[in-house]
This record gives sequence, structure tokens and C-alpha cells, in this order.
Amino acid sequence: MKFGYSRIVAALILGSSIGVAAEATNLEEVFTQGEITGTVGWFGQHNDAKGETANSGFSNGYLNVGFETAPLHGISVGVAGWGSAKTSEKNDDDYKQNIENQAYLSKAYVKIEHEGMGKVVLGRQDVDFNWLTDYIEGATFEFKGVENLVLSMAWARKYAVIDIDEVSNSFSKLNGNDGIYMIDAKYTPASWVELNPYIYYGENLLNAVGLKTTLSFEPTDEVKTKTVLHYVSINSDVAETPDGAFTQVEQGVEFLGANLALGYMKADKDGMAGLGTFGDQLPFEEHNHTFDQDAKTPYMSAEYEIEGVKLGAIYGETKYFDSTSSTHIKEKELNLSVGYEIIKNLEAKVVYASIRNDNDADSYDALKAHIAYKF
Repeated sequence: MKFGYSRIVAALILGSSIGVAAEATNLEEVFTQGEITGTVGWFGQHNDAKGETANSGFSNGYLNVGFETAPLHGISVGVAGWGSAKTSEKNDDDYKQNIENQAYLSKAYVKIEHEGMGKVVLGRQDVDFNWLTDYIEGATFEFKGVENLVLSMAWARKYAVIDIDEVSNSFSKLNGNDGIYMIDAKYTPASWVELNPYIYYGENLLNAVGLKTTLSFEPTDEVKTKTVLHYVSINSDVAETPDGAFTQVEQGVEFLGANLALGYMKADKDGMAGLGTFGDQLPFEEHNHTFDQDAKTPYMSAEYEIEGVKLGAIYGETKYFDSTSSTHIKEKELNLSVGYEIIKNLEAKVVYASIRNDNDADSYDALKAHIAYKF
């Protein structure tokens, strides 16, 4: 399965010349009418170990700045850089173990967009799909030419995590020189249902086929419900790596401003066959063993906002197979969060995560604080 990206790009370039009212009319306007965006912030975390493991923690200030030119005939160019500086650490290398690279060219791309049809983005970019998130180096294509359908395709040659609490050392190759391919469709035949079938493929690595269905109803003005049904089957092409699967069911309800949900996640008895190593959409802060062999995770969550203060809580228990001891082990995770927008675009958030594992050495408490200004 390989996509003809050259044909897609050519089609959009030709289409853009007649389908887009360009914001810029000359090269000077391309830059003077471009957009600068960014975030400046501070993040800190402290881990209180419950076993014999030493406590750890670090804090850092960071700056993320990006610039995208105004489109000329539907074509624009963008770059973004990420930089961080250590402000404290509990032990030597606590900071370096999490923030492996202090300066990053996180984005460098060419975007070709056709109004009402879609876009192609080539180069380094951020992505947000079911099993492909964070930052990639490759190509993405989004098509919106059919009513109620958004079709996305991606080829990720390299992958990196660049976030407030974790930064990869570099963009690392995905599946050698072959990369990962993805097709993802979101179809809304009616206002209350969204169908999200998708395929992930890596030559000599894996082939995953999944479907995520979201059902949304509003029985009354005060009550809204949301049901999520998600299943993916993974065939492994790696020797001695068995096939896998993942299932998630979640039922949510919004009532009197509160969002409540009950859910259940399950990994196959043989694991995930490599899916989940380049991103996921799980709701937990830590989720250390959610993708382990035969992992079963029932959970419940709640969110509420009062006077601008955003409160959140989620609790789950993961029972998984531990290959070292050849037994099933349970890990409980509780997340509590408080967020508040101090002034416009300046928001602070505190997250507490309690991890209790049957093995005391794997139990800990984590406290994380973040304040950021977006511009």
C-alpha cells in the first residue's frame, strides 16, 4: 500500500490556481501578511516513589514559536522552533532523561491548500490521529470534497515527541526507511453518528484495520449523551511478534454542566503488535500498562467547570500480564486536575497522578504544574 503523493500534490497545485482566492498577491505580502503563533510557558513535575526507587523531578521554561507565510496561489510555507531551559531538577539527569533535546526545529513544511477541497502538507508537522500523534516528518493529505466526509492520508517517515514534559532526542525513523502509511476517514451520515474507519500499514512491520464509532444524542436540553465504540485488529509482520487487538467502549453523559463517563479498554492477550508506539488518544496521564499483554482497564471520569475553574478526575484499574513473573498484576491510577485561565490566553493547570501497583517499586505519586501564555 503506497500512496501517489506526487499526483495528489500536482492535482492540488493545479486546482489551487483556480479555486483559492489567494491572500497574498506578491512575494512581499507573502511574508508581511504571514502569521506568527507561539507559546511561552513553564512546566515542573515531582515524582514521589513509594518503593526503594529514588524520588525524581525537574522543571523547565520553554518557548515554542512558529511562522506561516500568507498563501500565494494556495501555497504557503511554515516553520516552528521549540526551545527549553532547565530551571531545576531533583537528581542529576532528571531533566535530561525527559527533555533530551533543548532546541528543536519542530516544523518545516510546505502546504498546498484548495478551498473547499483539502490540503497537502509536506515536511515536518504536528498530527493528531487515532494512532499517529505528536510530530512527524513526511506527508499528510486531507480531502473535504465530499459532503459529510473528511478523508485523511499520511506517510510518516520519522517521528518525534515534543511536549512540555517530554522531548525526544531527535526525529527517529519509523520502520527503517519505509515509514508508516495511514488512511483515516470520518463520515457523518447523520448529525448523531460519526464513523471513523482507518488503516495503518508498515511494510514488514504491521497492518492494522480499525473502526471508531461515535454516537451523540440530546434527549433533552439539559442532557447530552456520547457513546464511543472502538476496535482495531493488528496483524504483525515481525517474526515472533504475535497479532494483536485493542477494544474501547465508553459511555458519557453531560448533565447540568458536568461531563461524566464510564469506559472499558482491553488489549489482546498477546498485546498490540507494535501499534501505539507512535501515538495514542488514551485519557490517562500515565497509563503505564494499558497496552500490555491481556491488559483490561475499566475506568470512570468526571469534568466540571465553575467560575472559570476547570476540574477533572479520572480513575482506572489496569490488570495486565507481567511476562517477568508470568502472573497478572493490577495497577490503579487516579488523576486529578485543576485548570484556570488567569487572563486571556494565560492559563495555569495542576495535575496530580497517583499510581498504585501490586509491585511497590512501580508505585509513585506525580505532581505536575504548568503555566503558559499563547499568542
